[in-house]
Amino acid sequence: MAKSKSYWEKRMEQLYTSQDKLNINFDKKMRKEYHRLETNIQKEIASYYSRFGKDDVIQYRQLVQSLSSSERDLLYKDYEEFARRNPQYMQLMPIRESIYQLNRLEGLHLSIRMQMVELGAFEQEGFDKLLKEAYERGYLSSMKGLDNASSFFSVNNIAMQQTLNEKWINSGNFSDRIWTNKEKLLNTLNNEIRDGIIRGDTYQKMARTIAHRMDVGGNESLRLIVTESAFVLNQANKQAFMDALIEKYTITAVMDSKTSPTCRHLDGETFEFKDAKVGVNYPPFHSWCRTTVVPEENE
Repeated sequence: MAKSKSYWEKRMEQLYTSQDKLNINFDKKMRKEYHRLETNIQKEIASYYSRFGKDDVIQYRQLVQSLSSSERDLLYKDYEEFARRNPQYMQLMPIRESIYQLNRLEGLHLSIRMQMVELGAFEQEGFDKLLKEAYERGYLSSMKGLDNASSFFSVNNIAMQQTLNEKWINSGNFSDRIWTNKEKLLNTLNNEIRDGIIRGDTYQKMARTIAHRMDVGGNESLRLIVTESAFVLNQANKQAFMDALIEKYTITAVMDSKTSPTCRHLDGETFEFKDAKVGVNYPPFHSWCRTTVVPEENE
């Protein structure tokens, strides 16, 4: 006997509530890493103010001078250590020989880049684990709720990996968006540090600028966590229902003051799985989207 719509809505609510808790835990880990990077950058900036500053203002002309031999050797040593730890991310770094041509400000930018890439590597690893677990949990939960599901079912690892790799929005997948966000944050930080030095900002003002920018980066990371996990859960559910030969689904939105016009309009609409297209007639429809689907089980 087919389960009621309310049964599936309750089941989806429980599934997504469970995922929300895991998302919050991962966000806490990411915030800690963002704060660690913020502290490290502020320490480096403080060193520059101490060495090249006067009356709490950095002399910009000092920073466009070439690195001294000791400064260059220290940066080169850090670069070699980074390469040893992160060989898979060296395509994101300039070639070693370029270090000998850098000025002091560019040396600071390179140091921040190395730390930003390591932050991205941490996020990539944690995100991959989070999304794989979300897919498995979503697929198995939906299968267990079906009366006509096969007695023996398991997650198809190939289908799961295809979901994680899918460039489902703006020609990118979750990994692409992690690195796009990191590059954007890196460029913004470097520009704000340079402009602050040129303006004659004090260290306290520069520290506040860095803290604000890292907080924005953390918020972007959280948006990615919520949106990508929603995509993976909905795709896992879709795969489970299709594996059970269910042909249709009904969109169900969380109806409150935060509900978008798109989700509000599509709530209760029914479509065929074979025609499902994310962002058009299948969730998520936007960032932070909370809309899900329930199956129209075959009688």
